[in-house]
Amino acid sequence: MKPYFHHLFDCLQGRGETAAAPRCSLSAVAGGLAVVYGLGTRLRRGIYVNELLLPKHLPARVVSVGNLAVGGTGKTPVTACLTRLFQDEGKKVAILSRGYGGQNSGVTCISDGQKIYQQPPQVGEEAYWLARNLPGAAVYTGASRYEAGKIAWEVFKPDLFLLDDGFQHFQLHRDLDLVLLDAAAPFGNGHLLPRGILREPKSALAAAQVLILTRFQEERDRQTLVALETAYPLKTVLTATIAPSAARLYPEGRAEAPKVLHGQPLLAFAGLARPEVFRRSLEGLAVQLKGFHAFPDHHPFSQVELTALAREAAAAGAAALITTGKDWARLGEQWDAPLPLWVLEVEAHIDQPERILEFL
Repeated sequence: MKPYFHHLFDCLQGRGETAAAPRCSLSAVAGGLAVVYGLGTRLRRGIYVNELLLPKHLPARVVSVGNLAVGGTGKTPVTACLTRLFQDEGKKVAILSRGYGGQNSGVTCISDGQKIYQQPPQVGEEAYWLARNLPGAAVYTGASRYEAGKIAWEVFKPDLFLLDDGFQHFQLHRDLDLVLLDAAAPFGNGHLLPRGILREPKSALAAAQVLILTRFQEERDRQTLVALETAYPLKTVLTATIAPSAARLYPEGRAEAPKVLHGQPLLAFAGLARPEVFRRSLEGLAVQLKGFHAFPDHHPFSQVELTALAREAAAAGAAALITTGKDWARLGEQWDAPLPLWVLEVEAHIDQPERILEFL
């Protein structure tokens, strides 16, 4: 059966078998659920704010990278950018991640900074992507980031823990909270789940020290930046761009500049929270799209699906297929279809990153 919230979102958007139902009644249901959800989130944060429960402390400083909305703000590339920033300052960094999408239970060491020990599907593709792209940084996953941090400390002795997706992980003390907001729609429609995309109300930003507008475009988002600085004058408000950095052709793995994709007839597929961002990147690179398939976030691709995609690409006259770096990790970094596969990698750049270092 289709999950209820997915079904509800389809209805709210006028899709699905109940799309003819009155939109106002569906909105009312979503609004009611959002009220209940909001009470729960306020209660949960309030328990720690009022010290009814105390967070646990790790033996090194903890920097959290999180968000207020569900998915698609660029946490993974920004986490990579921050790791390199701290490494350039001479710090040993251990990344602690929930490891969503992986099969392992308990604490898992994906990388000790020197060697990678695990890969999808045993571990989530985002944590693996970080381990693969950040030599010298340790990556540990686990539902309890405190337990993961304790083990990382015993083995790696980091100078700093970087908590991936940690703004709502109240069980662990953080020395610095950075919250990412998508510049195109920082708060979505302004409503909590399931009526909107907010995981917490905007008032939760009081707990953050740094706000980062991601995917920032100067001409489009200047007013949004000014509005955010005005609304939160005591916060450090920064911007970040996330742009294609390389394209690799498999099975040989040859790396090229992204411009190599200009004009190429390609069929794209991805399992992301916001696949439209990937599509816009391809359009910006002037790719000749022969098809675009969006799968659910963290989708485990089957061989049947991959074979069907390759057949469709060939029938449409595509020279190759193309996907994202995170999807490539989920594919086990293997490709043996008749047509080649391009993998588009992205990289984040934070404007004025030295303002983050001032907190440490």
